[in-house]
Amino acid sequence: MVHTVAVRRHRLVALALTSLVAGLAMACSSSDGRTLPPPDPDKTTTTPSAPVIQPPTGEVDELSLQSTAFTEGGVLPDRITCTGVASSPDLSWTGTPLEAVELAIVVRDRDAGGFVHWIVTGIDPFVQGIGEGGVPENAAEGLNGAGTVGWLGPCPPAGSGTHTYEVVLLALPEVLAIPPEGTANEVAGLVEASASERAVLTGIVTAG
Repeated sequence: MVHTVAVRRHRLVALALTSLVAGLAMACSSSDGRTLPPPDPDKTTTTPSAPVIQPPTGEVDELSLQSTAFTEGGVLPDRITCTGVASSPDLSWTGTPLEAVELAIVVRDRDAGGFVHWIVTGIDPFVQGIGEGGVPENAAEGLNGAGTVGWLGPCPPAGSGTHTYEVVLLALPEVLAIPPEGTANEVAGLVEASASERAVLTGIVTAG
């Protein structure tokens, strides 16, 4: 009886050792065909990546010019002509090119041989507009076609029909040396020839 119990114990121990060895062999095998369970998202971390920088999209705005006094091709109000107080119009603009070091304004009567009504030079390129009757700080008004400084209100001769006035904003890539004795046409021509970009706003006045 004692011998039988001892034999049974020996077999159980041998069986246990065999099972243990088999388990270890399976654990060390890399080709047991088992798959790992998916990671718990609450117990995982993410390493942040470098930010993605997108290249600029869209086109650069073109230089454009507007006024609240009149729209493109519209009638100039009396207050900025010789009929009223003859104040220079308010102007605003967008799209100043990066290479501009200063801006200038030239106003001509297209139906009077390009007669100059206004010249303003030395406008800071960061300025984006001027009020009615005003001039930007550090900018300078030049002579008009009548030989006076500043804005000359449009006043087409009686019977001469409708005149178109061109307000031109010019972007200049360099600071201009304005000749102190230059006439309106000379200075306006110099500014226009030096511009890298321009915007035009037109208005009309019909002679009385």
